[in-house]
Amino acid sequence: MKSYFLRLLQPLPLKEPFEVSRDDLSDMKAHGLRHNLFPLLYARLVKYRHFISPKELVDDILRESKGLYLKSIALSAQQEAIEKDIFSLLRNHDIPAVIMKGNEIAREIYDDPNCRSSVDIDILIRREEAVQVDSFLTGAGYAGDSKIPLIYCLSRIHHATYYQPRNHMYIEIHWNFGVPYFYELTSEEIWKEVFLTDAGERKLSSGMLLIMLLIHHHMHSFRELKILVDILWAFHKYGDKVDWQLFAQKIKKAGLSKTTLITLSQMNDLWKESVHEMEPVQALKQELENTGCRIPKFLLSYFKMDLDKEYHSRIYKDKLLARFALDRWPVIILSFPRTLFPVPEAIKEVYKDKRNWTLPYNYLRFIKWRIGDWTGIRRP
Repeated sequence: MKSYFLRLLQPLPLKEPFEVSRDDLSDMKAHGLRHNLFPLLYARLVKYRHFISPKELVDDILRESKGLYLKSIALSAQQEAIEKDIFSLLRNHDIPAVIMKGNEIAREIYDDPNCRSSVDIDILIRREEAVQVDSFLTGAGYAGDSKIPLIYCLSRIHHATYYQPRNHMYIEIHWNFGVPYFYELTSEEIWKEVFLTDAGERKLSSGMLLIMLLIHHHMHSFRELKILVDILWAFHKYGDKVDWQLFAQKIKKAGLSKTTLITLSQMNDLWKESVHEMEPVQALKQELENTGCRIPKFLLSYFKMDLDKEYHSRIYKDKLLARFALDRWPVIILSFPRTLFPVPEAIKEVYKDKRNWTLPYNYLRFIKWRIGDWTGIRRP
């Protein structure tokens, strides 16, 4: 079943018909739901329904699953309405923004707005405009995260979260793709690769969108099949649109060489024949290896993707080991104390305490929470 499931998810045309049982289709559906890939699986089954036998079984599973598929379309439509609302709000204040992930990836990479669902809405802004955006959103009725102040987010992470009470939607406002001190990539560098389409929409360049996906995969500790599928389709879509030698240089500068090679290894494990046919993947792998980048075998083995495994119970161990997929040892080593010791202004905001003399005590409180969070037993 897994081989059929993976064959349907990859972007290259199917070359040979195959036969499935009802159990195979049921298992594929279960995996699609589990990995948040059901809309794509449904769309691919529709496309290749005459390629899979017995066709009657495929028609049955499509008929039984149509409600789920339509539900994901309805969610995407709701998200698009909120995206337009936020963009109108920002445009009225002359603040540029870009849709990331979600519906934009569905349209851009898959050429199908209905084949990919997302649990939240991701919008990219310039870092220096985050305080203004926060004010505009909260003034328009979007609720910010009361437990994690914006100044903490700006000093530590790459986004702030808001909630839309009317439609129960979460919105993430990004100024970067990942934890800023993990990668050599600033908000300004990202915005240099934002362009205007003929329709007046702002989009990331092909190369920058790929970098965003690679960072997203690293931030999720290489465990999300959905992100890996996005990356596979992006390589296929951008095969002749990206200068892969120049892209390899950008990857190296950003500190993503090891992240990229681990990702390519995962793709090769799951879609070997398809990946071998994708020249950009081979070209990028060769370019990175020519720079001398090598991945320790224990990392490749540890992050080998298994579709049947549940990784939630080891999320903290995964996040710890994912730091060793960063390129530079000084960044890896310093990432640990930087996690435990935010800037003083962030600590003051978190504990609503502006007094300098209480900082040592509040740092101890923060470290206690941070360690508790790593072990999964304590929240701030």
